[in-house]
Amino acid sequence: MGTDQVIALARAMLVEVALLVAPLLIVTVAVSFVVNIVQVLTSLQDQTLSSVPRLLATGAALFLLMPWMWRHLALYTLSLLSDFHGVLR
Repeated sequence: MGTDQVIALARAMLVEVALLVAPLLIVTVAVSFVVNIVQVLTSLQDQTLSSVPRLLATGAALFLLMPWMWRHLALYTLSLLSDFHGVLR
């Protein structure tokens, strides 16, 4: 296996990781932004107030997006293993 193939596999893997994690990060950042605005406006600086909604939103997003994530990961794995002959050269 040449260096170019290793780099191509690593790049494809990183793209897949970014695609799978991006929706969760977007939800977490959006909830954090809203919670921080509420904390600034109400002057409540409690750690629980900022952590619990973020965890709940991330968990809910993970629960709702899990079927899509499994399908996407399965398709990536199938495409990787179906084109494995080129890697073995």
